[in-house]
Amino acid sequence: MTPTDRRRWVPAVAAIAVLTVVAIAGTGGGGKGSEGASTPPSGFGALDDPSLTAPAGSVVPVVVATDPAVPKTQLASTIGYGSAGPDVKAVQQRLTDLKFAPGPVDGQFGGTTQQAVWAFEKLVMKTPRADVTGKVTNDMWQLMQDNLAIAPQRTTGAGSTHMEVYLPQQIAAVFTDDRPVLITHISSGVENPDRTPMKWCETVTYNTDEYGQALPAPVEKAVCALAKTPGGIFEFNRRYTGDRIGPLGGMTNPVYFNYGIAIHGAANVPKEPASHGCVRINQTIAKFFPSLVKNGDRVYVWGEDGRQPEAYSKDDSLPSFNYPDPDATTTTASTTTTIAPTTSVAPSTTTPKTSTTIAATPSATTTSVPSTTSVAATPSTVPPTTTTALATIATL
Repeated sequence: MTPTDRRRWVPAVAAIAVLTVVAIAGTGGGGKGSEGASTPPSGFGALDDPSLTAPAGSVVPVVVATDPAVPKTQLASTIGYGSAGPDVKAVQQRLTDLKFAPGPVDGQFGGTTQQAVWAFEKLVMKTPRADVTGKVTNDMWQLMQDNLAIAPQRTTGAGSTHMEVYLPQQIAAVFTDDRPVLITHISSGVENPDRTPMKWCETVTYNTDEYGQALPAPVEKAVCALAKTPGGIFEFNRRYTGDRIGPLGGMTNPVYFNYGIAIHGAANVPKEPASHGCVRINQTIAKFFPSLVKNGDRVYVWGEDGRQPEAYSKDDSLPSFNYPDPDATTTTASTTTTIAPTTSVAPSTTTPKTSTTIAATPSATTTSVPSTTSVAATPSTVPPTTTTALATIATL
């Protein structure tokens, strides 16, 4: 790299230091309907520990290396979904090295590689989630080849594993020994235009209850709830292998951390929030995700309203439990959705369905500007933008 090139990339990489997120109006939705137990079992929701407070000075400055340790190559042209060849393979290998999990390093730019690029755009390039392209330009490739190091917002020390979920950016990361072992694009609870949780009403056939426990036989019910993915601090507490159909929908290899809310594989993981409240990952990652975490590992969730995980009370952290659909007797239309174990998908837009029946099929820190959070008093009010930091991105 020439001195001119170095000067050109210093401000570009330094821009990583500020990661801007959008704050939205907070919403409740924690009230229990008929599906919520009056006395839930312990260990299923947020941790009740008064010592859990956001650490002061947890934002770490970025170190910018103007002389990368390895020679850089050039892309002949921009690559994206459907591209193939040596350039794609090189990008896949680099994303794999950085723990963005693009799938097989095979030179085929499919949906899993596209989602890995989305995550890189959002986390490293601070691209708003609605503006990610999934394409790798030569300029992006030059940045990708730098000695990027991604550190957690919450350090837990050697010998421990934890997960951080950044809902405003739709990214999640697993850290072991405070080093990333997985960084992935996600899709959480579907939202209204003002980015509050959307109400959904569906006729659902499911085989687990709201705690993720298996039912004796599948049950069909017409229910409603809010597609709420709450912020807070949790622990993984149980898991299942294969496909499960719970009150929040269908899931592959779910690992639960907040009642019926789990990290799980899904056939559709679009750019925007689209789930009933769970955290979706693609099916390729879902195959090995359970091996990265164990029950008891902490899960820190930064909410859509911009608050730190420690700022949520136990009530704030409750999911929206299902309740009987008051209009179920007048519902005549229905659609059927089948959970298919595909490994990658192209971008798509998910809209709420009037009625869904799901059949169960068993199968094997950066330096940031000061943060201010504004929470609207009612869900109909669109709040101002909040700036906060994600995992530390540094070039060593």
